[in-house]
Amino acid sequence: MKIENHLKDMPSFETDRLLLRKVTRHDLDDVFEFSSDPEVAQRMTWGKNDSKEETLSNFLQPTVDGYKDGQSGVWAIVYKESEKVIGTCSLVDWSNEHQKAEIGYVLNREFWGAGIATEALQEVLNYGFDVLQLNRIEGGCDLDNIGSEKVMLKAGMIFEGVLRKNERIKGEFRDTKIFSILKSEYNSLTRGGRQ
Repeated sequence: MKIENHLKDMPSFETDRLLLRKVTRHDLDDVFEFSSDPEVAQRMTWGKNDSKEETLSNFLQPTVDGYKDGQSGVWAIVYKESEKVIGTCSLVDWSNEHQKAEIGYVLNREFWGAGIATEALQEVLNYGFDVLQLNRIEGGCDLDNIGSEKVMLKAGMIFEGVLRKNERIKGEFRDTKIFSILKSEYNSLTRGGRQ
């Protein structure tokens, strides 16, 4: 079955601290809070959002519209204690033919360093391998984005190398560290009792 067919009925996930669910237009205030933070946006491909209208038109509305035909693989990360959306975790740039996808995530700076991104990422990896039957999931980050690198390594992903000046972001060509995990590696980790 095509990935898009699964994503039309994208499930929610619950962990000890988090609820992962589809984003909605009602999440605008929370999403704008981290999207407008220059420190959060600094390492992302997109720039700091200067208005809620920008967040709505460039991210929220296209994402909500994309759910209808399975073109959005974005989960809101809801911190259960406060019921606040504190980030997103996504499957992007997938290929049905090659059974692979890329992961992406962004988190409100107030929650950095607490293991939340890893907790969310592990749920998306589970879904990617167990339900979507992907063979490979990869992710990338800037050379100096140590926090993002730690998230992927803690989730069991392996450093593959550096793509030199592979993306033009905010007017400059930047290097990207690439990490990946294969279904066989994921199966070994989960059989080994990874939490």
